[in-house]
Amino acid sequence: MASLCEAPLEACCAAAAPWVAPRFDAATNADGLVTALAQSLGFGGDEMAYGALENSRIDQVLTRKRGLPITLAVLYVEVGRRLGLSLTGVNAPGHFMVAMAQDPRVWIDPFGGTVESEEAFRDRLKARGAPAVVLAAPFPSCDPRALVLRMLANIQQQQGEQKAWGLALQASEARRRLAPAQLAVLFDHVQLLQRSGRLEDAEAALVDALPSLDGRAEALALAWLAQLRRGVTRH
Repeated sequence: MASLCEAPLEACCAAAAPWVAPRFDAATNADGLVTALAQSLGFGGDEMAYGALENSRIDQVLTRKRGLPITLAVLYVEVGRRLGLSLTGVNAPGHFMVAMAQDPRVWIDPFGGTVESEEAFRDRLKARGAPAVVLAAPFPSCDPRALVLRMLANIQQQQGEQKAWGLALQASEARRRLAPAQLAVLFDHVQLLQRSGRLEDAEAALVDALPSLDGRAEALALAWLAQLRRGVTRH
């Protein structure tokens, strides 16, 4: 997949290069990225088929110029990186955003193709009725590994809902390789194996993980393992 992405990414960098530079301030660079990627090249959110698999595949996003907030965020982060800029994903409520490392208050909405301050985004949430506890909380940043994990989780969920077990399991196994110590990733994987009818593999995954678990996590895994061995299906 990397080879399929290289040429489109280079084209994106060529389009953005006249508009951005490390010596420019954060707002200028954010405007430049949006001008090049959203306005000139036409990258934006796919509102017509939001849940389509193509929107979660970065190679397809680069070809179709449509995607999810998070896959479009990958584009902005990578183009920025290649041009000497640092951008960070932001796990904002209901919408994945990108912040400029030069000034983390300057945000980009990759889906809408706009520049927006964090303050303006919070005002938008307030206007939509977001509770005070959400508005007061910091929005966690998302490093590249966490960003990829979230993309893979999207694919796993989408394909699992459609019972496309092969693709769902590929995404799940990739998540396991990236985050072998995350309990939620392990349990998602076991549940997917169970739902797809691969009960022996689900049992084996729990057995393999047991030595690294303790406390409540170990108790949950043992209880689940007992259910599997009794032939009880857990969803």
